[in-house]
Amino acid sequence: MDATNKQYALRDRAELSAFVNQPFRNNSRIKFTCFDCSPKYFVFGANSGSLYLYDRMTTSFLAIFPSQLGTIGKVSISHNEKQIAIGNQTGSIGVLLELEPPHVKEILSTELAPSTDGEGQPIDLGGPAFVTSFCWTEDDRELYCGDSRGIVSLIQFSLFMGRNILNISLHPVLLLENRIVQIDRYKDLLLVSTLSKCVLCNTAREEFKQIGNRPRDGQYGASFVIAHPNTIASATTTTTTPSPPLMIVDEEDVRIFCSRPGSRLWEADLEGNVIRTHQFKQAAAAAAAVAASRRRRSQQQQQQLQCLQESELATAPTEAPDGTLMVVPFQVLYSIRRQLLLVHDRCQLLIIDPLHSKIVLRTDEFTDITHVAVVDEWIYLLTGENRVFQVRVEIQGDEDPFPTPGMVDEPCLESRKQKQGVYILDSMLNNNNNNNGKQMNGKESPLLLSTEATIKEALVSVVRGKYGRNIKQMFMGYEQQQQRTPSGAPERPKTLNLTKIYEPSRSNAFANGNGHALLAEFGIEAEVEDLECDDMVEELVQTRTGQALLGTAMPNGAGTGKQQPGKKKFSTSLLDGYETSEDDATVRNLYLIFRSSIISNLNFADRYAKIFDEYDTETIVRLLRKLETLMEENEEPHARLKCMRIYFHYLKPELLWEIDADSRQFIKDGFIVCNTTDGADRACLERLAHCAACGYYLEATASCHYREIGTSLLQYYWSRKEYDECFAMVKRVPYLWRTVTRYYIQDRREDKVVQCVWNLADSELLERAAGELPFELDHWRQLFELAIAYHQRHEMICLSCDKPTGGRPEDNQRDNRSAAKANGGGDQRAAGSTEAESQFRQWNYLLGVALAHIRSPTELLCLVRRYADNIPRGAIAPSFYIRCLLLEAK
Repeated sequence: MDATNKQYALRDRAELSAFVNQPFRNNSRIKFTCFDCSPKYFVFGANSGSLYLYDRMTTSFLAIFPSQLGTIGKVSISHNEKQIAIGNQTGSIGVLLELEPPHVKEILSTELAPSTDGEGQPIDLGGPAFVTSFCWTEDDRELYCGDSRGIVSLIQFSLFMGRNILNISLHPVLLLENRIVQIDRYKDLLLVSTLSKCVLCNTAREEFKQIGNRPRDGQYGASFVIAHPNTIASATTTTTTPSPPLMIVDEEDVRIFCSRPGSRLWEADLEGNVIRTHQFKQAAAAAAAVAASRRRRSQQQQQQLQCLQESELATAPTEAPDGTLMVVPFQVLYSIRRQLLLVHDRCQLLIIDPLHSKIVLRTDEFTDITHVAVVDEWIYLLTGENRVFQVRVEIQGDEDPFPTPGMVDEPCLESRKQKQGVYILDSMLNNNNNNNGKQMNGKESPLLLSTEATIKEALVSVVRGKYGRNIKQMFMGYEQQQQRTPSGAPERPKTLNLTKIYEPSRSNAFANGNGHALLAEFGIEAEVEDLECDDMVEELVQTRTGQALLGTAMPNGAGTGKQQPGKKKFSTSLLDGYETSEDDATVRNLYLIFRSSIISNLNFADRYAKIFDEYDTETIVRLLRKLETLMEENEEPHARLKCMRIYFHYLKPELLWEIDADSRQFIKDGFIVCNTTDGADRACLERLAHCAACGYYLEATASCHYREIGTSLLQYYWSRKEYDECFAMVKRVPYLWRTVTRYYIQDRREDKVVQCVWNLADSELLERAAGELPFELDHWRQLFELAIAYHQRHEMICLSCDKPTGGRPEDNQRDNRSAAKANGGGDQRAAGSTEAESQFRQWNYLLGVALAHIRSPTELLCLVRRYADNIPRGAIAPSFYIRCLLLEAK
């Protein structure tokens, strides 16, 4: 039956407060602060720091687990129902192990690591960090914890589960800028929603991708949803079984839904591309008005949950009786059987069919709702004063397990049989538990293998269908495992490779910006009200896979999207593989790592190194050129700069002597790009004086990026007397004048050393030159003449063409100091360099160095007397003359 013809209702409403509060014995000081539930258990966290465990089916109290953690803020039961994760409100995390008797109940705890900035300095958050979300993996071997700082951490239970358990440790895997709201998981994909964005992570490859590019500000959740839940039943049963677990669902049946402001949801695929925007604001207001009118008609209907019919929603007013819109913010998306989404506020519950943009149920009969938990179709609510309620979602008119040909067309029926066959065979071959496969990961399996005929039909449907290659490969691997096993006993085969099957029609799935073609391919009928919007219209985001999409919502709800012409971009899918050349696959991997490093704020140098270690320098250069092209196609600014930064963090300078000429030239050009592209670097260069004749800078910057690489390149060219290559680098990166001056000193080029030392105003170079050359009286005479020309005529000598060039050095210094002060801590080194330069150009400093290296103080005094008319009065301290007389007396 089509989803639009289904009717929904809330049944079996009951209050469980009397049973839950029984252990307190009228102790009003203990309050529940959070709770979670599983098919077997209830667990409540209290302000006393204790955990209260109940049987979910009988509501009987089972045990209390005291702890020293203080007020509990978050609890989560694992899928196998053997562990409970605990988070308090001051940054502690605990794990309660082995709920089943006779194991000892022990809570292991650890602390959230302190927040630090990029330089490792602690950050003051104005309050303690605390856990905001837990997410268990399907095998319960790993636990993801999101906290209020925006950090997602991982606890790996395989690292400490054993006889001698000492502690647990957290490993940060994702660093975001603000609080984590919700975490969900599908296979290797981790969906993380924060206050400002939603990020999709491939935890196996450590790749990250932001969903959409429109920011938000508020608490909004995200969740995976199954687009085509398949109900599988045996030939002898008449009741439908639960939907298959999310981990074995075909990927093309899984969608991502992210909350947006204004009662919206973004629908995205597993590649992180937004397909369309769903609008629920008007529907929520209409649902509130319908519910209010029903309460006025009959007070008895408050005991039964309303089923909102399509006709009532279409004609209902959009305002509540008091004139305000009754809208529930989509703060956290609770999944009901991975088909429906539940959202709530303090007094309302909304149940949404996200794929059809429908609010199917709403109720405001509960007040002061603080926490919600969902098990299958059961909803449990914790409200004020330790009150606990339960209610069940009932779907009337759900499709039959085996529909007749008149209800479903043959292609859909055949596809459904093929998928059912995959689930059956996967359960049969990969389940080594007892009870004929009825247990899977400690839970009831939805796959009931009752007859040999069912298995045979599954084999036929799978082998003949589009999954035939997968099943054949699995059987081949199974036979090989049997042959390799020494004992001859068969090993458990690997799970079926249920990857997305690409068909020709997929290339045209986005022909319409509203995604109707894609929905039609998935078997979902698109409807006009699916894209119903109001004045707050959101455009579909521009994707990075395929061509750009612009979806504009029309007043009647229909969306129009036009493909924009542009370059073809690589797909950055986090889950699917593509048949490409080895170079293209490597480039795609490099680009995904780059995008991940931007989103996660983690250091990915090791990830790059693992890739680069497999290639020689020539191949790496070829890959980097392709990576630059890929970045440009994906509209990354400064693509060359980013590629070179990636490589220079890996490159060892000593390798520059062993590579080919083309690769060395590529690295040389990249070094220049890294020091001349950034805005701060360009501004620093603009403040330097330069020669009007040849264009060389007269001064040098205080520092440069990747200095070791630039110095090694200069050393290589200088050793081979390739001076043109050297000065081509110096002309673009004036910091290298310092390296050239060292080579001048080494080669005893006195004619160049004096003017280089003066222009660079480098104390280390002056003292080295004065001691190694050594400086004679003529050298000091040249230096004093340069100083006089600088102070009187603001004149400097070009280090390249030896021509005098006028300038305003005092103004330049003033500009440098002003810029350093305006930029604050980021230009502290530049400010220090300016002060050092000012100190260098003082007569007292120059005469002090000369006095330490000249042979006769009398000759120095005579030289000073020669330039006495050109030296300002008071520029030389009296102590200089006293030192000269004392040295002469000795």
